[in-house]
Amino acid sequence: MIAESVLRELMSRQQLLPLRFCQSLWLIDSRAALYWPEQDCLLVGDLHFEKGSYLSQYASPVPRYDSRATLEVLKTLLATYQPKRVICLGDSFHDQGAFERLIEDDVKQLQSLIDSVSEWLWVEGNHDPDIPAAIGGKVVPHLMLTTQTGVGITCQHIPDNRDEPKIVGHYHPKGRFIAPPRRFNGKCLVTTDKLMLMPALGQYTGGLRIDDEVLTALAPKTQRQCYLLCEGRVVLLPPRS
Repeated sequence: MIAESVLRELMSRQQLLPLRFCQSLWLIDSRAALYWPEQDCLLVGDLHFEKGSYLSQYASPVPRYDSRATLEVLKTLLATYQPKRVICLGDSFHDQGAFERLIEDDVKQLQSLIDSVSEWLWVEGNHDPDIPAAIGGKVVPHLMLTTQTGVGITCQHIPDNRDEPKIVGHYHPKGRFIAPPRRFNGKCLVTTDKLMLMPALGQYTGGLRIDDEVLTALAPKTQRQCYLLCEGRVVLLPPRS
């Protein structure tokens, strides 16, 4: 559980921002993570471990240190929030061979992070349907959370058509905010009354602009709120963004 002094410091720096979802309080962190104080739970999406090594197989000139960078972000998040439970919302590994391409030190660090919490849950994604048991944690196709007021929230990678609250990954939403003469770009959390679209935590993940028709169909501008993550801060975007 995050210490109250740390919480106050992060909020004073605008590194996190509280929001309400399904009658419950959540905290969005500028490092692309969501913390749920009610159940001492940290949620992250789309880690895409070893995307760099995957791309390098096709002569893409990107550094192969993306997994190390993602692990360092996870390490700082766990040190900050000290959660009992971690939920990874799918596409944690970029492809079926990603785990085998992780270097030994990265495997050890990941296993150390998993062992540091009471429960680590891997929600299956479309990129990683076969997460190896050797890494630790528990693999689930989806997960149901229940708030103190009895509201059920489904955690899954890709949203379905069921009219129920859900938290999903997959789309890597991105946005921008213009405050002349500057233009800010970054990852986004998008919320409606019944849907949270999580930002991607991983490196090289790209993403869909929040004004893309795919995202506006899922979360119409008149019904949603967008939170831009940039320069270590969380920025509440204007209505209808």
